[in-house]
Amino acid sequence: MNVWDLHCDTLAALRYAEQEGHPKDFVRNDLMIDLERLEKADYLLQCFACFVDLDRTEDPLLAVMEEIDIYHRLIARYPDRLMPVRTPEDIAKLPGDGRVGAMLTVEEGGVCLGSVGVLRNLYRLGVRMMTLTWNHPNNLAGPAIPPDYSEDCWPVAPTRGGGLTPLGLEFVREMEGMRMIVDVSHLSDAGILDMLHYAKRPFAASHSNARACCPHLRNLTDEMIAGMGEKGCLIGLNYCGAFLNDTPDRRHTPSRVEDMVRHAHHIIDKGGEDILALGSDFDGIGGELELGGAQDMPRLAEALCRGGFTERQVEKIFYRNAMRFFADNL
Repeated sequence: MNVWDLHCDTLAALRYAEQEGHPKDFVRNDLMIDLERLEKADYLLQCFACFVDLDRTEDPLLAVMEEIDIYHRLIARYPDRLMPVRTPEDIAKLPGDGRVGAMLTVEEGGVCLGSVGVLRNLYRLGVRMMTLTWNHPNNLAGPAIPPDYSEDCWPVAPTRGGGLTPLGLEFVREMEGMRMIVDVSHLSDAGILDMLHYAKRPFAASHSNARACCPHLRNLTDEMIAGMGEKGCLIGLNYCGAFLNDTPDRRHTPSRVEDMVRHAHHIIDKGGEDILALGSDFDGIGGELELGGAQDMPRLAEALCRGGFTERQVEKIFYRNAMRFFADNL
């Protein structure tokens, strides 16, 4: 079955390896994603996020540019195996192309340094989706996770982070005008509610789950899921154990496919079956994982079928919903 994954952190992992003097081969490596496994697992498209941690990066713009450079080097090195996807026309070619689609995204709107000009240049370089925040406040909005966050307090209290700033709203308008998808994963509750109020176009939560199933701040409330469903938005199911497993013992939160099925049922129940896609967060998660990489995606398909989803519904979750969403909104 085809796979369309809305989020991975593989570009950052490749950049870190280069900086440490031990570059990794993208064809075959010890990460969660490499080209051989994408091909063998029948990936239709992988969204490659440029992840930047503002608190650990002296020059976030430099960091994102270096990750974009890695993406373009991969496209240039493997032109017969990777297909860059920027437009609806590119998406229409994917099913019969034979290559793995690769879409460039950004995880942390703060890399723009408050400049709409930088945002436009990211688009020119191929970026087609961007989160407004990661885990730190920036000049666009507040994050889901506050500075004093601790998983020792469970279940967590509602996020206190601020919503969209005036500049953040300006960025949203610019992104909508360019047809760059606004990604609300990592955004505060107030920010997501602002998006539901102000957004004129559908947006995405590329790697977020259901808070009713696991009361983590990174997950979406029923109100958010329902509102996103009404707006034609997209939610990518995240494989991180901390966002899936609702055990009070937060020192041990394995990532299990049975929990993914539980979250999938809830999200579809609240937002409709057109809302759900996949957002693995591969190469950005760790711990005890039933899905350890791209090669394990058939296990999730089997679990969804065992859990009561029809083959048609599993296909929608695995790739059809994402394919339609991006074809309609890029």
